[in-house]
Amino acid sequence: MPDETITIAEIKNLIKEEEIKPSDLFDNDSLTTDPFVKGYVADERKAASSGEYAHRKRTDTKFDDERETWEKDKEKKDEKIKELEIKNAKRDAVDLFTTKIKERKLDKQQSKFVEKKQKDFVPEDIENLDKEVDKFLDNTVDEYKETAEIFGVKKEKVKEGEEKEETTGSPPGNKEEDEANSLIPD
Repeated sequence: MPDETITIAEIKNLIKEEEIKPSDLFDNDSLTTDPFVKGYVADERKAASSGEYAHRKRTDTKFDDERETWEKDKEKKDEKIKELEIKNAKRDAVDLFTTKIKERKLDKQQSKFVEKKQKDFVPEDIENLDKEVDKFLDNTVDEYKETAEIFGVKKEKVKEGEEKEETTGSPPGNKEEDEANSLIPD
């Protein structure tokens, strides 16, 4: 018998022609312990896990960016809501001011002073608008009294609950003042 040896190239060709799978020739242990297969599987797992990690990282980054954008939008909307609530409270306060000025029986000058200062009213506690208006009125009337005192307007009690304004200074028709004013051109 002649010595026929089969080369590896011939075996490979035969396997390709017959479409034989490695699992048809070898058992599971033989295949999984092969260093080439182990290296290939390890590389595939590594690539899969790194791809998954990269995907998760991209997703987390995008989520964080979206969350930051959402929080900024939420802050803007909250500020706008607060601004509109204050605007509505200021509108509602106009009627309260009118009512409270009448209730407190403020005179004309005090009423005008309060109305002039009313545009500066910014409620801090919108839920207690009535108290806020009272507090603002108290402060404004006190400011009026201080300002009136600076300009020489004094209040004198006429009857209980009523006050009369009296200005200090020289009465009209003072000769010295008329002479000094005569030098001032009209």
